[in-house]
Amino acid sequence: MLRRLSADDSRFKTLQFRPGLNILVSDTTARSATTDSRNGAGTTSMIELLHFLLGAQADGMVVMQRQLRPVTFSLDLDWPGQPAGVRVSRSGARAGMVGLEPDITESPGVMFRQARGTAPVAEWNRLIESALYGLHGDHPGVSGRALLSFTIRRVTSHGFNEPQRSFSRQPEADATTNLAYLLGLDWQLAGRYRDLAARAPARKELRRAVNDP
Repeated sequence: MLRRLSADDSRFKTLQFRPGLNILVSDTTARSATTDSRNGAGTTSMIELLHFLLGAQADGMVVMQRQLRPVTFSLDLDWPGQPAGVRVSRSGARAGMVGLEPDITESPGVMFRQARGTAPVAEWNRLIESALYGLHGDHPGVSGRALLSFTIRRVTSHGFNEPQRSFSRQPEADATTNLAYLLGLDWQLAGRYRDLAARAPARKELRRAVNDP
């Protein structure tokens, strides 16, 4: 479960998450009319920050704007084996690294760590895959980032347009494999269909070449 989203800049409000349903809406004021929207509470930015802190590529994100690059954002969340949870921190200025409290990277295979309690984003993604989703070893077609995109959908990627896709142009075969894993179905069977779908363009080209006089 998510616990807390914060920043080291006082312009950003700290969000505390509680067990159960959490709803984020803007406050009404004495000047608010019945026709005023309850949007504008920063929900889109919150979702983008969650993805940023959970290992998404930073290119094109709001945190990469010049005025926001120095700001460090932090997310407190539950973590297996850590009763107090884990805090992950990341900034646009050092988008390739994350800070982790406590240091959960103390395991063989963690490479390119610059300081205690830090890890490259790629390693953070591997930790998410293994600890939160139980993905170990080879798991072609299934990734922590893809699974997170289904559970934390982004309006900017049209993630609410179709229930079976987390973004508008996601190949059906890729979406099926990850959804099967989330639902506890045979994702490896779905992965084999994914492999067949990937070979379809090559088959079409071969068929065209055979029929070419």
